[in-house]
Parts: sequence; C-alpha cells; structure tokens
Amino acid sequence: MSKFYFTFGFGQEHQNGFHVIEADEWLAARMKMFERFENKWSMQYTETEWVRDGVSQQKQYGLHEVVKW
Repeated sequence: MSKFYFTFGFGQEHQNGFHVIEADEWLAARMKMFERFENKWSMQYTETEWVRDGVSQQKQYGLHEVVKW
C-alpha cells in the first residue's frame, strides 16, 4: 500500500487542507477520494511528490489534515 495526498482548492469547504488515502495504486486512491469528497478537491500527489527536499507540503504551506473515514 502507498500513501496518496489530496489537496483542496481556494473557496472549497476544506480550503488549505489535505487528505491522505492509502491504496495499491494511483487510480484506486483517486476513486476513493471521489467516493469521500465527490469532485470537491483539487490535486493528487504521491508520497514522493508530497515531500520535496525533505519538507512536506503540509509544513511548507501550513496545510491542515482533513480526516474523514
């Protein structure tokens, strides 16, 4: 299982938030995200994309985790 990170865009209910989904692959994670939040989110990242130069996007941009399920 891999971790996938999803962010929420400007003006959305969970603006400045992110949600983590564990799944076997990218598309399976995306489908789970649609089940949980419909199309009310912005971007999807792999764990490698989420952490750049040792700093997570959560820390870099001051994002909060949105927990659902």
